[in-house]
Amino acid sequence: MIIFAGDFNLSAHIFPDEMTKVLIVVRHAQSAGKQSGQRDYDRVLTPVGKKNSHELGEKIKKSSFQVDFILASAAVRAAQTVEHINKVLALPDEKIQFNTPLYEALIPGWIEIILELPDRFNTLMLVGHNPGISMLASALTGQNIDLAPCQMTGVELDLSSWKELTEGNQHTQQYFSL
Repeated sequence: MIIFAGDFNLSAHIFPDEMTKVLIVVRHAQSAGKQSGQRDYDRVLTPVGKKNSHELGEKIKKSSFQVDFILASAAVRAAQTVEHINKVLALPDEKIQFNTPLYEALIPGWIEIILELPDRFNTLMLVGHNPGISMLASALTGQNIDLAPCQMTGVELDLSSWKELTEGNQHTQQYFSL
């Protein structure tokens, strides 16, 4: 069931309770091409990428969604995406974690780290890279999702603890995309 698309209107959405967890899955914003001698890990956002990530933060803020924690790849372009989103969301530093292994993580790598997160966080934003981040979104929703730069999708999961999360969409109540 698609809750919303495009205008990001969540007025009819039932927000998470103690038996529901939400994952917002975001691909990093548009990045510059790799420069001579530069590691892929160090690529930066383009001006369009900075603008788009700030706009995504605005849309999330206007939706009344309460992001509790952000988990992201530590690669420069993912960190910059989080920085621009968080200029709007204003989460404190202790609610943002950059993790180097998420740079090339596939589904099991993401799941392994999510399983360790405290259950007091009901809504997590994940920021990463393709192909892994789109593979994770596809597995969670049961749909074929190929996230474009700075595109997001999310799932509402029937879980009381992150430790219950497994690969696949068996916990998914509904999903949404932007």
